[in-house]
Amino acid sequence: MAMTEKRKAVIIGTGGTIAGRASTATDLSYSAAELSVDDLILAVPGLPDLADIVATNLFSLNSKDMGPTEWLKLAQAVETYAEDPAVSGIVVTHGTDTLEETALFLELTLKTQKPVVITGSMRASTALSADGPSNLYQAVQISVAQSSKGRGILVAFNGEIFSALRVIKGHSIGTNAFTASVGGLMGSVYSGHTFFFVPKGFSSYHGAFHEVLIKSNRLPQVAVHYVTAGQNDGALVALQATNCSGLVIAALGSGEIPDTLVPQLVSLAADGLPIVISSRVSNVVVMPETMTLKESPNIVASRHLNPQKSAVLLALVLATENHPEDVFSRLDSIS
Repeated sequence: MAMTEKRKAVIIGTGGTIAGRASTATDLSYSAAELSVDDLILAVPGLPDLADIVATNLFSLNSKDMGPTEWLKLAQAVETYAEDPAVSGIVVTHGTDTLEETALFLELTLKTQKPVVITGSMRASTALSADGPSNLYQAVQISVAQSSKGRGILVAFNGEIFSALRVIKGHSIGTNAFTASVGGLMGSVYSGHTFFFVPKGFSSYHGAFHEVLIKSNRLPQVAVHYVTAGQNDGALVALQATNCSGLVIAALGSGEIPDTLVPQLVSLAADGLPIVISSRVSNVVVMPETMTLKESPNIVASRHLNPQKSAVLLALVLATENHPEDVFSRLDSIS
């Protein structure tokens, strides 16, 4: 969509590679979260032509250190800006390591219809052909496009637009690191043009867990257990001694569990521990009929959610005293 009017966009900085510096332009190692949002804006020619920019630095973190405490603060900050009638859209700059979890948390807790777009970079600001400036420009463009309203939380990366539910990080270095799980891309963005390939409309769970922003200062702890060949149940036995409130299994294939782990998992579920069965496969599909364990109130299939996203949703389910089976069984209806 060609821009016909100048609007107001808020850029919230949280750190990450996009704000990182390296000692040389060709160095793969770098220090994340060293630049402010104002520094990032200076590196993006033409950005002020897209919108009146309000810049704010919420965190200066490598995203490996982002978690529930930061998610709550970020969601509350986004909500505050979204309530301002003068603000058209909001952009969050974020590290890529945990971007997909932050995006899902915002999708599930924020109710605003205004565009909220998360972006970052795979190369530090000092790198040859740094991708941060282009990603930031495109994110701001998306955030002030009329066509972006009512689409939930979006992720802009490498000229592509993803939904928070479906975005996954699939490469640890390449600038095309982000892809979409089942459901595909939401759209594409070019200078002056923002295209969406799917109709408007919130997912059925957009903002469904908004109450945690009001009454919670922490989320229940959910553990993730990665299944490997030849594994015994020692790690699962140790879970009984922790304060873990829920468990996600990164299982084999479409939810296969080695026989050596089955008795302990059944026992944990019988003792009341909610367990979600996901998969260590990149494009996850785990259905009740494909997994080794039988689905029950405390053992549920993740459907199309990977282990890290399953952990986010399970934590929110537990924080709001919902039932995992009820919530995960309706995932397939999310747009």
